[in-house]
Amino acid sequence: MTTLLEQTKTSDAVELPEGDIRSRIIEHLEIAASSGASSSPEVLAESVITSAKLVDEELINFTLIEATNVLNRSNYEQVPIEDRILLIPHCLRDAEACIAPIDEEGYHCQKCGACVIADITAEAEAKGIKWYMVGGGSHAIRIVKNARPKAVLGIACFDDAKLATEKINSYGIPTQAVLLSKAGCVNTEVDCDLVSEAIEIEYVEE
Repeated sequence: MTTLLEQTKTSDAVELPEGDIRSRIIEHLEIAASSGASSSPEVLAESVITSAKLVDEELINFTLIEATNVLNRSNYEQVPIEDRILLIPHCLRDAEACIAPIDEEGYHCQKCGACVIADITAEAEAKGIKWYMVGGGSHAIRIVKNARPKAVLGIACFDDAKLATEKINSYGIPTQAVLLSKAGCVNTEVDCDLVSEAIEIEYVEE
């Protein structure tokens, strides 16, 4: 029986792009979740990690976060768009060029165009989603407590995404998360296409 990754490459062929492998991981998570075999992100992720024989830390972390996304997706979709918020990490800013003022709600993007946050916030606003630029997992939790959304979309590194989604989910609030493609404390990066896809998740009435 071939593993997930063996299905995406052969020993004498060039390995498929990372995005293709990640798409296959999501597909397998969705199949496993639809079988009803697991209601826990950890158990669901472990089933795919084991069957795929994943050893790469980034792919394992991706699988863990996507397992939470898959299990939360239906409940997230059932929240009207105006009741959702988007949490953006301040580390995506251009640390040297950023002119955003800051207060207790976080940084306030001035859409100067120095970084991708201008595009992300503009897209969120066009969709009708209120956004906050936050300084980490604990700040994200504080914003959620104050804003009282019914669903949360967040962009974060793995550690902050795991911390925030677990805590926010414990409040009964469904989440979706997009991992940074380049983590760190400053000048991080994210795949804006993935952010757009998450922002565009439509409302589905029960």
